[in-house]
Amino acid sequence: MTVFLDFKRQLKLWLEHIVHHVSDLQEETILFISFGPKDHRCSVWHSEKTVLTQATLQLFDFIDDQFSPDQLPDYIKIDVAYNLEKQSWNQIEQQVHHQFHNNHYRRGMGFDESCSVAFLEQEIYGKAIIRGLSYDKPNFFDETNLNYAIKQKYRATKPEIKLQSLQEVWAFDTYATFYENGQFINLASRYDANGIRAIASNKKQHFRDLIEKNAAFLHSQIQENGKFIYGYFPAYDRDIRNYNTVRHCTSLYALLETFEVQDKPEYWPKIVAAIQYALTTFYKEKDPITAFMIDGKEGELEIKLGANAAAILMLTKYQEITGKDDYLKYAEKLAYGILELVDPDGLTTHVLNYPNYDLKEKFRIIYYDGEAALALLRLYQINQDKRLLDTVKLMFENFIHKRYEKYHDHWLSYCTNELTKICPEEKYFIFGLNNYLKHFIFIRNRKTTYATLLEMLMAAYKMVNRLKEQGHNVLFEQAYMSELKKLITFRAEFQTTGFFYPEIAMYMARPDKILHAFYVRHDRFRVRIDDQEHNLSGYIAYVKDFEGGEI
Repeated sequence: MTVFLDFKRQLKLWLEHIVHHVSDLQEETILFISFGPKDHRCSVWHSEKTVLTQATLQLFDFIDDQFSPDQLPDYIKIDVAYNLEKQSWNQIEQQVHHQFHNNHYRRGMGFDESCSVAFLEQEIYGKAIIRGLSYDKPNFFDETNLNYAIKQKYRATKPEIKLQSLQEVWAFDTYATFYENGQFINLASRYDANGIRAIASNKKQHFRDLIEKNAAFLHSQIQENGKFIYGYFPAYDRDIRNYNTVRHCTSLYALLETFEVQDKPEYWPKIVAAIQYALTTFYKEKDPITAFMIDGKEGELEIKLGANAAAILMLTKYQEITGKDDYLKYAEKLAYGILELVDPDGLTTHVLNYPNYDLKEKFRIIYYDGEAALALLRLYQINQDKRLLDTVKLMFENFIHKRYEKYHDHWLSYCTNELTKICPEEKYFIFGLNNYLKHFIFIRNRKTTYATLLEMLMAAYKMVNRLKEQGHNVLFEQAYMSELKKLITFRAEFQTTGFFYPEIAMYMARPDKILHAFYVRHDRFRVRIDDQEHNLSGYIAYVKDFEGGEI
């Protein structure tokens, strides 16, 4: 049997299976087929709104007419509409406008009773029919984008839609399947995982696969000169033009971390080029023993505590993975730069102007402090310079005094885990526990793929495991380990909803450029190098250290 005939046979069986198991499909439905190449936004055809048997005939007629028997499209996805509901336009518009997080309206939509103009949820976002100007500005329907999408999609001329004149629309959910490697993969219906594949029964293997694919994506973003392609807004393949020293270094750090779960020798030339780019472009020596990483535009250059920390993390991780001390001297000079930004009482200064070294901002963002502490501890474990450890202890006195656990910051979780390895004192463990214990409900209810939460939880999990090993039984009882493990499992699963599986990527302008990237749905499906970094680090920790998820 040819591939084409087998595809049709399997599709027929899948539709028969759906109708026998889903009572909603006894009434009228719409069948959608999305199809296209890897390097271009997919096309979407749909049947009339009719009974399933008639819609199925129309679907197979379309396939026979449009698909070559010799070559199927790279991507094919089938959707079956159900729960078709007439709703007032005002109600839908308000619902979209008042979402707590942008881009979380998860239904398809027909714009007339017969649904002769209809879009899947994935089309609505892929073509920016619903969009926001930024993550903190509310979503709205873009009339221009809607009418442009209609013109592109339908051969027959359709009347232009004026949103102000709309009275009602027909919202619907879908059951969907994606054709991959000669078989159909069922996709989730409704809610946060709408339209993506389920996690395999062996979760660790599924997440290991995500790590491998995402590492390949992140590696591909390093250009020949060592600079990253910083990111995209994928609906219309728009580049994010900023650049950032911290994110350059921490993204490399995460890519280096992937060597802890996979060996990819072919990645080394680009990794070395990217490290060299950072040292050539951002690294500046103040004197023979002190250096800083600079950031910002020409004329507005600045020194950030977090940039020095990020560079040290990158360089020490390189040494940990390779066993080579090629960059140790740079890391040590950057560490002395951090020491200049910490006063004798352990208080930090976050930002200086460059090249004047005068104060720009005493405090900018909480994560600089935890990141700096972690960087000093990582270097201390290589060179045993006691000044680094003593400085971190001073910093921690301030973290504890100022109740920094209120920030539930992932870098604070990382550095607390690291410090308790070296100095297993009760006060540090208590700080580490409070960094997550007081935020269980917030974390459980967070409806975005906030990747740093898994990082924070996994660092805490490793610390709590040592509590038990070291006989801190009272503190271990206070750690709520079973609840922590449940929350880790939940977040690890939830974060897959922000991964560009092909069944989501196919609706964007250039699927090939963002395939297997992690994205931020509530910020215009943003794909940025640090979005990869945070997801990679969390999943690597899960695969390496979490007990459970193998079956």
